[in-house]
Amino acid sequence: MTELLDSSSRSLVFAVFSVFVVICLMLCVITGADEDDRALVRSDSRRLRSWQQGVAMGGDTTTVATVTVLVGMVATTGFDGLGVMLGSLVGVLLFLVLVIEPLRAHASLTAPDLLDARGSGGPAVRVAWGVVTLLVCFPLLVVQLVVVGNVAAAVLGQPGARTGCIVVIGVVMTALAVSGGIRGTGVVMIAKSAIALPVLVVAAGLVLHRFGGDLGRLLDAAALGSGTGEAFLRPGGYTGDGWAGAVNRVGQILGMTMATLAMPAVLMRAIATKSPRGARTVGRWMLGELVVLYGALAVVGVGAAALAGGVLREAGPSAQVFTPLLLGRALDGGGLLVAALACVLFLTALAAVVDVTLAAGITLGRDVLAASGDRRKERVDGAASRWSAALTGLAAAAVAVVCADWNLVVVSTLWLGLCGASLAPVLLYALYWPGFTARGALWCLWGATVVTVVALAVSPYASGVPGAIWPDHDFRLWDVTIPGLVTTPAGFLLGWLGSGTDRRRTGGAGRPSGGASRVPSADEFRRLPRS
Repeated sequence: MTELLDSSSRSLVFAVFSVFVVICLMLCVITGADEDDRALVRSDSRRLRSWQQGVAMGGDTTTVATVTVLVGMVATTGFDGLGVMLGSLVGVLLFLVLVIEPLRAHASLTAPDLLDARGSGGPAVRVAWGVVTLLVCFPLLVVQLVVVGNVAAAVLGQPGARTGCIVVIGVVMTALAVSGGIRGTGVVMIAKSAIALPVLVVAAGLVLHRFGGDLGRLLDAAALGSGTGEAFLRPGGYTGDGWAGAVNRVGQILGMTMATLAMPAVLMRAIATKSPRGARTVGRWMLGELVVLYGALAVVGVGAAALAGGVLREAGPSAQVFTPLLLGRALDGGGLLVAALACVLFLTALAAVVDVTLAAGITLGRDVLAASGDRRKERVDGAASRWSAALTGLAAAAVAVVCADWNLVVVSTLWLGLCGASLAPVLLYALYWPGFTARGALWCLWGATVVTVVALAVSPYASGVPGAIWPDHDFRLWDVTIPGLVTTPAGFLLGWLGSGTDRRRTGGAGRPSGGASRVPSADEFRRLPRS
């Protein structure tokens, strides 16, 4: 993995990446938050046009793990990797149909505003939502930084430089998040999509051209190159066989679908859509971008199995993050395509970490630290969110250095499980069940979090097998590694039980339960007197 690029290609990659970072910093300073900190948490992305907002939200859904780990999963396991992509697209469809319009109608700045407005909120719920959101964002940040650190070190040809790459990239991305605010990071996301999507489409086109546009021939070559034969085209390559494999497969699709509904960075932008008509325009652009993107990634993954399957098998599971680069080297011996794909990985990581860092910072500053304060002091919320974003980004970089050798699939499964089992049920209940109460929200948020952590702690991801966090110990209770089929229904059940047993339960939406009061809208915030 140390000779993916020659010296001239390395210079090209880092020249393009450096120019992009400088341009993004300038854009963030020009278009980002103003000097009084209020624009950091205010829905400044309302100034973006609807199609621009849709492109930015499509970019929010795509992380560097999508372009590396997921493509590597397709290349090595075939059917199961494609199932993850299908689950993500189903989640996007449900998000556009069920969530985006009612969310923007009831929430002013963050998702807990919706809970307050619908009568199932309050300070305790706001803090619980904020803490769980941080538990989702932090592992996601760590995964992004570890992947891009590994790729950067490999591109440099210096594996020992991984720690320095993680730290430097983490600091740069944190600076972009803090300086840009919601609108500035949206501009970064649009710029990333404008570069990454064409490169991936070109790579997919080159794969199809290599096989004469014959998908059947491509799949046959992928089955042969993967070393698994016909099993490449059947379920079970990643999820396993038997009852555990069946639970893993259903949990994989269900968990990915529900997690896509409630990704914090996507919710942050959905709240900022201008109008119902604008929300529909946002949805069309978001869905169109993701259909093209996932189609290209599926072809890239299958093409990598066909053209670089032997190299992937010899290098082992850790090589999956380099799958797009290995495909580029197989398609283009001159290195230009490899350099372009390396730039895509860097830019995707930069944009994803910037947006997730900002979402985590706003959540920490507004929903956790300022939950019990005076919400009229939006100026204070903005300052707290700015400092929170900075601390979150730097802490994630430090943890990424420590966890750089961990199994990234474990960390990814954790944040996806928490998002799908804790945040998504609360969001859907608050939107569509008038009887949902604050107790139901708390039971769902805290209870589903505990269930998810315990389910992973007693799985092969934690102990008993090579690649586990503690391979020398064995405290497994089951062989399920993707517990979405258990954790997601548990989240819905806990929310229903909590609301059903709440004596303060009210019969209609919009009436506070448990002492919650309605949060002013963004327009009302601007009309409030400033201290």
